[in-house]
Amino acid sequence: MTQSIGSRLLAERERLGLSQGQICDQTGVSRKTQFSYEKSVRLPDAGYLSILATQNLDVLYIVTGKRAPRYGMVSEELLRNVFTAVETALSKVTFSVDVEKKAKLAALIYQTASETGQVDPLVVQKAIDLIS
Repeated sequence: MTQSIGSRLLAERERLGLSQGQICDQTGVSRKTQFSYEKSVRLPDAGYLSILATQNLDVLYIVTGKRAPRYGMVSEELLRNVFTAVETALSKVTFSVDVEKKAKLAALIYQTASETGQVDPLVVQKAIDLIS
């Protein structure tokens, strides 16, 4: 079952330990309006969502259900998958790649993969084709 914007808004508010009153104070909406948003009776507007973003709520998650990447945070699992994919792909080429180029490959692929949480083999191959 797909969650609604309202249920994700409620989940984000609770994740940060905020009360409805605190959100109302920060955004300037009434409790009735906040309740309507959380029950999916009404949809919040861009101005409201913009204020939430400044308060560290994950607005991408609220709107789409997908978590925004946390800047400065590295997923060890995703990084491990990137390294594995790069090493596997490089084991099939006939030329050698120095550490600097491997690092650039890994960074490029990680950045792309962090958007979806998955390493795309086609992206890996295209990146390696660029250095060949």
